[in-house]
Amino acid sequence: MKKEILEFYASLRQIFGACPNCEEIFRLSDCKLYQKDNKKPVIDWKEKIDSEILRLQNLEDRLLEKIEQAKEAAREIGRKEADRQVKKIDNIFSPLKLNPNDAKVIFHPIDFIVFNGMHNGISDTGIKNLLLLDSSSKTNENVIVQKSIEDVIENKNYEWLTLRVETDGIIHEE
Repeated sequence: MKKEILEFYASLRQIFGACPNCEEIFRLSDCKLYQKDNKKPVIDWKEKIDSEILRLQNLEDRLLEKIEQAKEAAREIGRKEADRQVKKIDNIFSPLKLNPNDAKVIFHPIDFIVFNGMHNGISDTGIKNLLLLDSSSKTNENVIVQKSIEDVIENKNYEWLTLRVETDGIIHEE
């Protein structure tokens, strides 16, 4: 009786079908029944193909991982080279040891606001301070406006509000 059951399930392993949706080949039964004293069932063509597909997928995953590592290394080299080139031509931020990516251009009543530490490469350290940068050659009117800004900051007569503009144009207060 055991032999007939084993032969029955062994025969079911040899009946294949194809899924009408994904067209993948499947067995009617994936049971591999055998007795202790008998040899394990012989590996058939489908198992060999599935094993080879798995091996190739693993190779592809490792290759994609290496490609991604190479891309990241190239990006880092490019970033460093770009920073070196910027330092050569930047006569405003680099001499002050500020990252030009931290600066936002305003032009009036000051030239730049620098969120010092925003792009320092170390995650979650945050902004150390805010710097208001301006050229020294300004009209008397600009000096008066800037002095009023300085007085507001020194007297802490301000309120900080952060607004985010979403890609759909909706503004959210944080």
